Amino acid sequence: MKVKKFKQNSKNKKVVTASSRQSLGINFTDKSINMVLLSARSLNQFYLEKYVIVPLPKNIIDNGSIEDHNEFVAHLQQAKDRLQSNCKNIIVSIPQKLTNIQVISHDPDLEYTEEEQVMMELSQYESLDEASYDYQNIMTDAEGIEQVMLVSAKREDVNLIMDVFADADITPTQMDVDLVAIMNAAIGFINAEQPQLADQCVAVFNIDLNGTQAIIMRNSVMLYKQEMSIGYEHLIQSIRRNYQLTDDEAWDVLFRNSKPEDYDKTVIEPFKQQFTQEIQRVLQFYFTSASQENDIEEIMVFGFEDNHANDFAREVKQQTNISTQFLNPVLIAQNDNRIDDGKLHQQCGLLTVAFGLAVQGL
Repeated sequence: MKVKKFKQNSKNKKVVTASSRQSLGINFTDKSINMVLLSARSLNQFYLEKYVIVPLPKNIIDNGSIEDHNEFVAHLQQAKDRLQSNCKNIIVSIPQKLTNIQVISHDPDLEYTEEEQVMMELSQYESLDEASYDYQNIMTDAEGIEQVMLVSAKREDVNLIMDVFADADITPTQMDVDLVAIMNAAIGFINAEQPQLADQCVAVFNIDLNGTQAIIMRNSVMLYKQEMSIGYEHLIQSIRRNYQLTDDEAWDVLFRNSKPEDYDKTVIEPFKQQFTQEIQRVLQFYFTSASQENDIEEIMVFGFEDNHANDFAREVKQQTNISTQFLNPVLIAQNDNRIDDGKLHQQCGLLTVAFGLAVQGL
């Protein structure tokens, strides 16, 4: 499933983009700019050519919003220079919190078209000139009813993001929502490594900076989404409190191999307990509205890098009675021999969205 570049106020139904065997995904959080450059050797076989993570100082990005244009441009240029790539097939992310994602049903037998129904849904905006949007038919049921995913955002928010990239001399070919990029990463992993899950109902939890995105999907279709309040920031603050460190020092501890002796007991165990409770809460909300045909067969957790991830997975499985695995999708790609495997394994949890964006561009 793909959501292509947000449309301007255009009558064209589709946005046509050139295909490429090389693709660059770029996303940003309050803490870092993340770039992943992929190429495809064959179907479902990815090659990780390069990746870059550039830390961001405080007050440049605040909860996904760009607060300091010039500083953000400077750090984008720094990331671009470090990557040293001429790839023109570039997909950038827009935070889900700045968008509205909905699935609408369209009956082709009705007198109005799919596009006309989309326009009616977009009437929440005072004017279409204020909206950027895209939509895609994601499935047609047995009765011929089309399920259409519509993504929309304020034009102002989209333009702010596009402006900083333009000023950094980066020209995106597409923009996509981080939530959809996570789905792309999951689909890429399933197709490449576990095709038996392709038609199963899967719950995906991606641990991010300020929270965790929860997505329940089947056949590449989003059935349910929810934001969990627990994320990397929870771990960072726990590290900071327990070891009297600054936020930057705590961030470094989180993504390095050597940890304090009591790290598991004081930081990881409380996180595991709260995170498992949050997963149970999400599943409870989902099951109150789900049909029996969409019972969850597998739980996938992205972004957790810890020596005891397997123990964590067993704990979640025990509490939910659902098969669970902790993984990082970018690790399915074959790596360029210049990439430090140890460093990649430490940082791979930060690359899921950028990886999913790059997968979409291939």
